[in-house]
Amino acid sequence: MRDYISFGKKLIYIILFGGLVWFISFSIFPENQVIKISVGEESPTTFLAPKYIEIIDQQQTDINIQQAVESVNPIYSINTDLNQTVLNGVTNMFLTVIESRTEEVLIAADQEDVGENAQPTVEIVNLNKIQQIERIASSLLFSTISTANIEVLVEISNYDLQNKSSYLSQLELEAKSLANEILLIGINNDNLNQTRQNLVSNPPYLDLSSDLFALIPESRLRSSVAELIAENLIVNQKLEQELWDEQKDKVASSVEPVIIKYFEEDIVVSEGEKINIVQYNALDNFGYLSGESRSIQTAAIPIIFSVFVLIYFLLWRFKDSMWNNDNEFLLLLSLILVSSIFLRGISYFSQSFDLNYLKYAVPISFVGVVSAVLLNLRATLILSLSSSLLALAGGGNIGLVAMGAVLTVVPSIFLSEDIDRITLRERIIYITLSQPIVAFGIFFFLRENFSFIEIIVSSLIGGLVGNLAAFSLINYIELAFRLTTNFRLSEIADRNHPGLRYLEEKALGTFNHSLVVGTLADRAANLIGANSQLVRAMAYFHDLGKTENPTMFVENQFGSSNPHDNLTTDNSVQIIRSHVPDGVRLAKKFKIPEAVYRGIIEHHGDSVMRYFYEKEKQMNPDVLKDDFRHLGQKPSSKETVILMFADSLEAACRARFQYEDADDKKIANLVNEIFDEKINDGQLLDAPITFQDLEKIKQSFQASLEGLYHQRVLYPEFTDDEEE
Repeated sequence: MRDYISFGKKLIYIILFGGLVWFISFSIFPENQVIKISVGEESPTTFLAPKYIEIIDQQQTDINIQQAVESVNPIYSINTDLNQTVLNGVTNMFLTVIESRTEEVLIAADQEDVGENAQPTVEIVNLNKIQQIERIASSLLFSTISTANIEVLVEISNYDLQNKSSYLSQLELEAKSLANEILLIGINNDNLNQTRQNLVSNPPYLDLSSDLFALIPESRLRSSVAELIAENLIVNQKLEQELWDEQKDKVASSVEPVIIKYFEEDIVVSEGEKINIVQYNALDNFGYLSGESRSIQTAAIPIIFSVFVLIYFLLWRFKDSMWNNDNEFLLLLSLILVSSIFLRGISYFSQSFDLNYLKYAVPISFVGVVSAVLLNLRATLILSLSSSLLALAGGGNIGLVAMGAVLTVVPSIFLSEDIDRITLRERIIYITLSQPIVAFGIFFFLRENFSFIEIIVSSLIGGLVGNLAAFSLINYIELAFRLTTNFRLSEIADRNHPGLRYLEEKALGTFNHSLVVGTLADRAANLIGANSQLVRAMAYFHDLGKTENPTMFVENQFGSSNPHDNLTTDNSVQIIRSHVPDGVRLAKKFKIPEAVYRGIIEHHGDSVMRYFYEKEKQMNPDVLKDDFRHLGQKPSSKETVILMFADSLEAACRARFQYEDADDKKIANLVNEIFDEKINDGQLLDAPITFQDLEKIKQSFQASLEGLYHQRVLYPEFTDDEEE
C-alpha cells in the first residue's frame, strides 16, 4: 500500500510539472507575431520565412491529379462475335442486289387447258434497272441508303450479268475488309454515330480494279461502300470499368505533389496581399497564426508528455536515489521546468528582436551545474535528454536543441557531488569558457549566417550569467528542497561549524569522542560504498544532546565522581534517554539537515542501556528490559548502522582498555561482542545492509582500533644530567 501511495504521488508530480511546462512555455512565451487571419483576407504585414520550409500546394496537386485521371482513356474489350454480324449484314445487302435482277411471276394456264389438274406456272422475269432500284429501295436493309448509291450497285450487278465479270463480288470483299478494319479498332456507344458520320463524310479509298473505276466513277463507288458499311456498323466494345478505375488510380498515385519552397528570409506574403492556402499553411507552420489552426502548442503536448513519462519510468527502473527521495525528485522536475523556461524564452526573444544568434546565449548550463552538484550524473543525463526534447517542442530550432542537450551535460565533466565551494568556484570558469566552444561548433556545423563575434560574445555572456547564478543560488536551492548533499556535508563537518563549536565548548569529552567515532565510521563507510561524508557528519553531531547535561556522561567526568552513584537507576535512565530528543532540538536550532540528525535518532536504536539494566537487575531480578531502552529508532540506512557500531565500540574500548593493554585478539573479541549484541537485539532489522557489508565493517573497525589502541613503548624515567 505504501508503494502505491508513493507511485501515485510521483505521478501527480509528473502531471503537475508537465502541465506547468506546457502552460508557461505557451502563455508567458506565446508564438511571435501571432495573427488572426483566414484564407482570402489581406495580410496585415509582410511576413518573412524564419527558416527553410517546404509546403505542399494541395489545391494545385489535386488539379493535376484530376487532369491526369481525366486523360486516362476508357478501357474496352472487343466482342469478335459481333464483328461477324456486321460482315454478314454487308453480305446480305449485296445478295439483295443480286436477287433484285430477276423476279418470279406466276402465270395462269390457258382457258383450254383449264381442268381439274391444271397447275399455274412460274416464270422468271428479268427486271430492268428502274425496277431493280425500286425493289432494292423497298427492302428494309436499304431503307437509309441513298437512291444514287443503290443505282451504283445495280449498274455493277447488271454489268457483271451481261459480261460475266465479278466486280460486285470484289466490291463486297472490299467493303467487308474495310468494315473489319473499323471493327477491330472498336466501336462503343460514345463513338458509334461519330464513326458512321466520319465514314460517310470521308469515304475510304478502295483497292479495286481500274476497269471498274472506268465503268463507275471512284467517288460514287467510295460513297456507296461507305453507306453500306455505316448502315451495318454496331457497338462491339464493352467498357472494362474495373481495369479503367485501376488505371486511373495508378495514374493519380504517380502524380508528384506540387511543393512550394520558402528559404530563410524569403517573403511568405506581402502586406496587403490576399493570402492563399499555401501561404496560410506556411504562416501556420512558422507559428504566426493563432486560434485552432495553430499547431505548435498542440504538437508540443505529446513531446512534453513523453519527456515526463520517460523520466518516471527511468527513475523507477534504476531505483535511483531520486526515486526514493521526494525532495530530489521535485528538484529534478523543477530543473526541467527551469530548462524549458530558458529554452522557450530564448527562442521567443531571439525571434521578437530578430536576433537569432541569441539562442547561443541560452544559460542552460545553470541547470547542469545545479544537477551535477546537488543530484548526480544520471540526473544530469536525464536533464540533457529532456532539454533537447523540450527545445524541440518549443519551436524545433536545431541549434537550440543541440545547445540544450550539450550544455546541460558539460558541467558534469568538471563537477561531481563531493565538490567543495572553493573547487566549484574554480570549475565555474572552465564551464563558462566551454560554452563559446560548444556554440561555435554548432554554428559551424549548421553553417548559419552570423558573425563569429556575435556567436562568441553572446555565448560567453549567457554561460557566465547562468553559471554565476548557479554558484550564487546553489545553497538556497539546497535549503529550499531540504537536500543534504556532499557539498553541504563538507560545510557541516567543518570544525568551525557553530554546532561543533558549541559541542566543544559545553562537552569537550563528548566532542573528542565524536571526532574518534567520525574517524572510525568514515573508513568503514568507504569500504562498503556508503556515504562517508554523511556518516562523518552524523558522527560529529550524534551526541549533541549531551551538552544539556554534560557531566552526566562519563567522557565528560574529568577527575570527579560519577553523579549517577547518587541517583536511582530510573532517574539515570531518564537523563541518558533525554540526550536523543535534546540533540534533535539543538540540531534544528543549528539548522542541521534531517539526513544528518537522523544519526542522533538512530545511533542507539532502541537498544538496552546495559549498565543501568544490570545494576537494577542486581536489586530487582524481575526488572523489564524494555524499561531500559533508548528513545531512538532502529537504524534505517547503512550510514546509521556504521554510526551505531562505531559509537558503541569507541565507548566500549575506552572503558575496557583504560586500565589494561589492548591487543588484536582483545579488540577482535570486543568487536564481535558488540556486533553480536546489536544483531541479536534486532537493531538491524530495518537496515538495508548485508552480512558481507557487516564483515567488511568489522575488518575496518579492527584495523582502526588496533591503530588507535596500539601498545606503546615504556620510556625510562627522565633524570637531570649532572653538570660536569
